[in-house]
Amino acid sequence: MTYPKNTEKGETLRILRVIARLNIGGPAIQAVSLTGELQGNGYASLLACGRVEPYEGDMSYLADERGVQPVEIAGLGREISPGDDVRVLFELIRLAGNFRPHVIHTHTAKAGTLGRAAGVVYNLFRRRKNRAALIHTFHGHVFHSYFGGAKTFVFLTIERVLAWFTDRIVVISRSQQADICEKFRICNQKKVAVIPLGFDLSRFSEKSPEARAKRNEFLRGEEDEGIFLVGIVGRLAPVKNHRMFLEALRHLQDQRRIGLLRFVVVGDGELREEIERNILAAGLEEKVYCAGWQRDMPEVYGALDAVVLTSLNEGTPVSLIEAMAAARAVISTSVGGVPDLMGEFVAEPVPGIQRHERGCLIPSRDSRGLSEALIYLLENPADAAAMGCRAREFVLAAYGLERLVKDVKALYRGVMDSREHGL
Repeated sequence: MTYPKNTEKGETLRILRVIARLNIGGPAIQAVSLTGELQGNGYASLLACGRVEPYEGDMSYLADERGVQPVEIAGLGREISPGDDVRVLFELIRLAGNFRPHVIHTHTAKAGTLGRAAGVVYNLFRRRKNRAALIHTFHGHVFHSYFGGAKTFVFLTIERVLAWFTDRIVVISRSQQADICEKFRICNQKKVAVIPLGFDLSRFSEKSPEARAKRNEFLRGEEDEGIFLVGIVGRLAPVKNHRMFLEALRHLQDQRRIGLLRFVVVGDGELREEIERNILAAGLEEKVYCAGWQRDMPEVYGALDAVVLTSLNEGTPVSLIEAMAAARAVISTSVGGVPDLMGEFVAEPVPGIQRHERGCLIPSRDSRGLSEALIYLLENPADAAAMGCRAREFVLAAYGLERLVKDVKALYRGVMDSREHGL
């Protein structure tokens, strides 16, 4: 690996970006995209990451497409392992010493802990003007619905301590800002910058002929006359709460209202076998197709009529942003930054269902509410289409990659100026 040489004042800002792994999801897309975009024209970026778990979808192909060559650090993955974590810490310190970053920017919880700890140690051996600014992005958080009370308290304590050494904490929505600053008291609001996610969404708004073939694949040869195809996209993990999704389908089946509704589960993870068993046990195998990870997501969303999200905890879910970019109607639990996507409240067509400008919100764990929301979309196609059109217009303007890069550049320059870093 060849690193940029020291440059004169104002020429090159070196960014060491650290993420746990490049598994399918928003954090990996952001880390790769920003590393690729911040190369040249005054910037040099290096991405460090761990290995993807066997059951996770791998987004390394995106790094290849964008000309990004990550530095792989064994042990910098999802699982906590004291021995491996110490080795990762020293490897990150060594990497920082070679690269001499002006900014160390971490993404995801474990990378945020080890990356910032490495930054603190690295800075101990640098003159004040040569110390790296430490920045961490919360794409979501693990402060509820992931672990038990004792472990959650430990993680909260670690984050509060690290916040003292962090120059700027980035959150991806106003709702998440309230969580970090007010609910969990990680840091003072003055240290927080709100920078929404940003993606290249141009392909999601295209009418792709491949989407028709993908729809036929999902329907497994069934006649498509009148079918309303609903997708749920994401890791098959407890926090995504696919149990609620399947409970809603059972309600519909028990009431003989499932009719022309068909469903596809897009994703993989540790719960796949359990989910497939539950589908068979409920007699839903002809209604639900488990498609696994899919690479060409614009085709996937183009094949669907609506997208559902049932998570217990989210930051700003990429699956909803992509579905909206494809002008698909969306239903989601009201968690994390999801309400920020939905716009103003419009009506409550059925008790428990909040119809907003750009989608429907339901309470977390309310499987009956989800079943009613699905029927509402099925029976009101014009309203579903209108929500989808408004959603596409919104996300294309608010969640574009160009806007993200502009915001992050402004963040870096502002942090460097405030530290009088000599750049």
